[in-house]
Amino acid sequence: MGRLGGFVKFLTLVSQAIFLQFVHVVGLLAFVAAGALGWYRKPSWLVPILAVAFGVATDKLFVMSDLAGILEKAHKAEERGGFMIVVYFVICAIGYLAGAYGRANFFSGAQTLPAAKPAPKPPRKK
Repeated sequence: MGRLGGFVKFLTLVSQAIFLQFVHVVGLLAFVAAGALGWYRKPSWLVPILAVAFGVATDKLFVMSDLAGILEKAHKAEERGGFMIVVYFVICAIGYLAGAYGRANFFSGAQTLPAAKPAPKPPRKK
């Protein structure tokens, strides 16, 4: 149970940190950016780059201590830079998949136009 319990704690910590990032709107911006990558069929290797960019920017540029009382453990984990990259990787991967899935299913419900009949051939000259 030791490994499974540690994994469950890690997933709980990541989910709390994702919640905090969405509350701070930066996570929502990362999700929308990754969704746009998926929607416009950009290569999936851009997801880790986007995750690192948002993770480092959030760690270095934003002070996110105003909600520390709500989720104290997640806030303490966010103080480690590598953890923020993991959090933003999860956000960006889910956003990319949502964008790709949305694009694939956006046009499937639309009604297709009936096939156009070809124009009649002009009569041959004799």
